[in-house]
Amino acid sequence: MYKSILVTSQDKTPVVIRKAMAKHNIDGEKAEEYELVQIISEEREFKIPDNANVFYAMNSGANYDFVLKKRGFSKGVKIKQGSSSTLPRMKQKGLKIAKGIF
Repeated sequence: MYKSILVTSQDKTPVVIRKAMAKHNIDGEKAEEYELVQIISEEREFKIPDNANVFYAMNSGANYDFVLKKRGFSKGVKIKQGSSSTLPRMKQKGLKIAKGIF
């Protein structure tokens, strides 16, 4: 099941984490207990820094697959985001992140 989250060029990591938590009805917990991780490949992950601007911090050369992980755990909520091949990333006003629980 996939849901969308709009990530603008202004959104920092805590805001994106709270949006993801709200979509999955886990907004009663503290956002500080979670981290946002981009899946680069089956073997590699990239943790989005805690107070980073997600739009610019993520690896644009990799798939836009994300996992919301509870700190200290290895499994989480998977987030998938599609990209546009017609607009350059820096000119987009926002990105939609679709996510589903796996």
